[in-house]
Amino acid sequence: MNKAMARYEGYAPFVRAESIVPVFQPIESLKTGQIVGFEALARLRIGDAVLLPEQFIPGLEQADLLRLFCDMLGKAIGFLGVFTPQHPGLYVSVNVETSLLLIDGFFDALQCTLDQHGHPGGNLVIELLEGDEIVDFTRMHQCLSRIRSLGLAIALDDIGSAYSSLINLRDLPIDIIKLDQSFARGLSERPEDLHFVLSFLSLARGLGKRLIVEGVETAEIHDALRVLGVEQAQGYAIARPLPLEAVADWFAARPTETLDRTPCTMLGAYAGHLLVVETCRVLMNQPLQIAWKEESKDPHSCAIGIYFDRNGLHETDYGQAHKRFHDVMACYETDMPLWQTGADDFRNALQRAISAESKAAFRCEVCVPAA
Repeated sequence: MNKAMARYEGYAPFVRAESIVPVFQPIESLKTGQIVGFEALARLRIGDAVLLPEQFIPGLEQADLLRLFCDMLGKAIGFLGVFTPQHPGLYVSVNVETSLLLIDGFFDALQCTLDQHGHPGGNLVIELLEGDEIVDFTRMHQCLSRIRSLGLAIALDDIGSAYSSLINLRDLPIDIIKLDQSFARGLSERPEDLHFVLSFLSLARGLGKRLIVEGVETAEIHDALRVLGVEQAQGYAIARPLPLEAVADWFAARPTETLDRTPCTMLGAYAGHLLVVETCRVLMNQPLQIAWKEESKDPHSCAIGIYFDRNGLHETDYGQAHKRFHDVMACYETDMPLWQTGADDFRNALQRAISAESKAAFRCEVCVPAA
């Protein structure tokens, strides 16, 4: 056994190897509807209780954390061995605390685990948890570069949750960024937060990184992110974390669907309007003259109009605001205040409608008497 591995052989007394249960949460491509990856998550079973990572990891010493990471990495490699023959290109990410990467012996333990279980090529992702501030960027950069030299990708988790996130993204060799779930979970109550999502999406594309949005808990949020152009997503609207023995049946039962950018919900319509407004602003700031065609005045021709047609929404307050925006869409160069008023009026009408939907759903959940 590798000497570095021998140093980290034991768990804390209450965390035994057999008590760690891995679960796997799917990551979906919002472009194709296909499952492209999974995040491997540890659960601790003590008697009849199953503890989440935040309930037991803070009590572990570094040696126990390293052993836990290596065990989960081995289980992730085993997962890939089972499912990549049927699902080529599938990847699995494994979490690691940033402070753990800098301890003596981490890289040796990582190398030993890969050798022991068989290196799966480029299908493994090491996901850095943003729990600690990174002080030594030079050393961390060197460590991550060594990990990538083994063919592993690096993901930075919980972007947006800590002040150091953007510094880490700028200065470290990162392949994937995962937007903190707090930005997605509340979108039905705060649709304007889609501006943050779009900003991170633009940043990721500009830097050549892959963006995964976490916290996709409802069909409405899923729809909005798909319309917005987010490439990958993770959350309960796709699937809860699954035990290994349930993954095959889940794959078999998953319906196949063709995704496009037409909204299916009011929140999706809001995301579509946000894209139109941002596109117009980009056009306003470029030197080439853009000629709007007559189709731009037709409120039935755009993706939002198609959604309104399918659901008979053109005569609602927000449907009428949508028509007025199309009437002034071509005025962005000749009458900017008129265009801005049309854009704002439609956005505000959508926000009111989404707020009313959210409140109605809340009343249904809390007021319906139990059977």
